[in-house]
Amino acid sequence: MVSAWSLPSRASPNALLRFMIGHPSESEDIADSATSKLAVSVMITTRNRRDELRCTLTKLRELDPQPAEVIVCADGCTDDTVAMVEREFHSCRLLRNESVQGSVFSRDRLLRLAKCDIVLSLDDDSYPLDQDFISRLKDLFEKYPEAALFSFPEIRDDGELAHVTKSPQSAAHLVSAYANCAAAMRRAVYLRSAGFPGFFVHMYEEPDYALQCYALGFVVRFEPSLRIRHHVSAAQREPIRRHHFNARNELWSAVMRCPFPQVIVVALFRVWRQFRYACSEGFGWAIREPMWWFSALAGVGKCLANRQPVSWKIYYSWMRLARQPEQSQRLLAHSPPQVAL
Repeated sequence: MVSAWSLPSRASPNALLRFMIGHPSESEDIADSATSKLAVSVMITTRNRRDELRCTLTKLRELDPQPAEVIVCADGCTDDTVAMVEREFHSCRLLRNESVQGSVFSRDRLLRLAKCDIVLSLDDDSYPLDQDFISRLKDLFEKYPEAALFSFPEIRDDGELAHVTKSPQSAAHLVSAYANCAAAMRRAVYLRSAGFPGFFVHMYEEPDYALQCYALGFVVRFEPSLRIRHHVSAAQREPIRRHHFNARNELWSAVMRCPFPQVIVVALFRVWRQFRYACSEGFGWAIREPMWWFSALAGVGKCLANRQPVSWKIYYSWMRLARQPEQSQRLLAHSPPQVAL
């Protein structure tokens, strides 16, 4: 359950940190001590991409200092991914899903089993480019205790950027969404949230979680100074299937998080916007849109059972963050924690 925290909107960094780690009554000295003990876990979920995972784990060995742990979840792998990790990377913690559960379920499992305060989330084909990434990551979380999560520039093949507004040259700013292939999370905040909805299977858990962070009074920051290389393997990535997952889960997120009566308009807008996108991809995409509509309808019951709407002020500001960043950032950065009933 997401609880309605009681914390002043302009609380000091130490007060935010004390509240976040579950010791709101402790002294500031204890908060400062907890900050200095931050440690980093790296989590990776993978499915039948042995060679990509090997490359990523090899790159992680080059980091100095090393993360405290690297956890890999093999999601129903039928190749020899598991044997490769056990044979070549003895220090990795290896979890197995005997059947395919999806990346969302797997990441939730990894976050709950991680041992460290900070969890660096990577894909099996993404890795940090900066050798001192871990030490600089700790510094970021110490400097910004109000940040639940940092996202980083995602540099793809031939130097192409995943987003032109999220480059190493961009200014740091708040974001409404991020990518789990290039992000670091404060685990204590995740455990106090509803977390990733496992029934999403793949896609859209990131925007949904970012919204939860803002509703809890924290922020999600893009940080340009640390870079992630992402090779974007074609294996296990089918464009139409990914679109259907994303569209369905975006609608489900609205049903779970948007307050009534605004949820009616927002849900219709989500369906229309995704259909418009499918049409822009061609007739073959548009004619298959009803596939995810029926899938979404079948899961409405789960969404209602997990419904935890946030206030409309938070939801609207989060929704507009990409288009009206300056105004929305002011509202989100200074809004007290709140959850609508």
